[in-house]
Amino acid sequence: MSQYVEAINERFKGSMSDMIGMRITYADPKRLVGELEVRPDLRQIYGYIHGGALMTMMDSLAGAGSALNIQPGDSFITVEFKVNFLRSVRSGRVRAEANAVHIGRRTHVWQVSAYDEQDRQMALATLTQLVIEPRPEATM
Repeated sequence: MSQYVEAINERFKGSMSDMIGMRITYADPKRLVGELEVRPDLRQIYGYIHGGALMTMMDSLAGAGSALNIQPGDSFITVEFKVNFLRSVRSGRVRAEANAVHIGRRTHVWQVSAYDEQDRQMALATLTQLVIEPRPEATM
């Protein structure tokens, strides 16, 4: 386990990532892996995992990766999220892997793929994070 896994999972406590049951299993500044178990409350009305749960997992992985790449005091937000859903599942464990495509001073671009238990690709996403530097307070 990398040095970052425990810290990220601790930081996720009480967040939407925690609410869906996502856990980071590997993390370094350029690659992260996470898993979640498909539960009844994460399914849409036809019994498949809800796209929003999968998107939350993918966004959380990219966000955790950006958090590992910003300067102290900086923050970031997701400004673009493009996803293709390729297949779905009704049960089991879903694994997602985020890989850095570009880590710049102002933007980070991540590609995230999600897989079912048979290692079949379920989704492919590209996310862009905008790095926000602290601004000095305006004075008059």
